[in-house]
Amino acid sequence: MSMFRAGLAAAAVFIGAISALLGVVMLVSALGSGSIAMSYGAGASAVAETVSRDGDPARFWWLVAALGIGPFVLGTAAAIWGNRQLRR
Repeated sequence: MSMFRAGLAAAAVFIGAISALLGVVMLVSALGSGSIAMSYGAGASAVAETVSRDGDPARFWWLVAALGIGPFVLGTAAAIWGNRQLRR
């Protein structure tokens, strides 16, 4: 295994595990509280937004899927792929 490939596999394991953990934390937090608070932008154009399950259910579930389930699934897949590459 070349050094680049080994480094890529190790990075996939590390970053994938972090992504999966953050996805789980986001899921637990959002489903437990029923709201998602986020902010984006910089300086004077910064926007702070809170989306609740009761107020806007379609956007809430879209954000749960995009910010919770997506990182969990993709991070787990990256970590498993990297682990298999390292064990080869």
